[in-house]
Amino acid sequence: MSSDREDVSAGMDAAGARRAIVRLDDAEDRLPELLFALVTPAEGGQPGGIELRRTARQELAVVAYSAIDLLVGACGAGQPWVQITRDRLMAFCEDLDVGVVVLDAVLDLAPRYPEVDSREQSPLDTLEPLEEHNGLLYVPSRPVREGQYVVELELQPDRRGRPVMLAYTTPELLVVGCGEHQPWVAIHMDHMADAIEESGAHGVLLNPVLAEESRHTGPVQDWNSRSAIGGE
Repeated sequence: MSSDREDVSAGMDAAGARRAIVRLDDAEDRLPELLFALVTPAEGGQPGGIELRRTARQELAVVAYSAIDLLVGACGAGQPWVQITRDRLMAFCEDLDVGVVVLDAVLDLAPRYPEVDSREQSPLDTLEPLEEHNGLLYVPSRPVREGQYVVELELQPDRRGRPVMLAYTTPELLVVGCGEHQPWVAIHMDHMADAIEESGAHGVLLNPVLAEESRHTGPVQDWNSRSAIGGE
């Protein structure tokens, strides 16, 4: 994986840095099983790699968060990231001789991507299931009534105005990304290709975080009335 290297101590006092640093030998006991790691922005059509930094002791480090809202709060909604298991992250660190994971830390004085809406992420061509995943993705939809068999998915425009589907690996991540008032449906990964085609979506974004003006501000009772949409 490609990587950029920065000083991990920037914007963090020494006490905060010591609390945040988890050495690889302690990672199994101190890190959660699922993490959100910082990655570098995609360039030239190539995906970014896990971002590498250096501690004040010149040790290589990766930066990860235990929850997506902590990552967004520390780095901004436009920060590129990857959802990764602890075991995979540890294997990555071992391969590159990275000895430190910086967990849930505010590294810089201000978010690095404060004005970027995560809808500007490039749509994904394929979705790969995580290990031990139940095979379901949770997709924003229009409200579903009891006995309803046909569901209309709620798409979002990308930066070119093309409709894209949002998909989340857990209901909790959907709430973080879209807000507590977002209706949703569960779709098995095996049926995602059909759902994309039938909905007219240009692609899929996995676990994005919507800007506040793109979220519902209250329960959606009647989709024909758009008064529940933020900013409308």
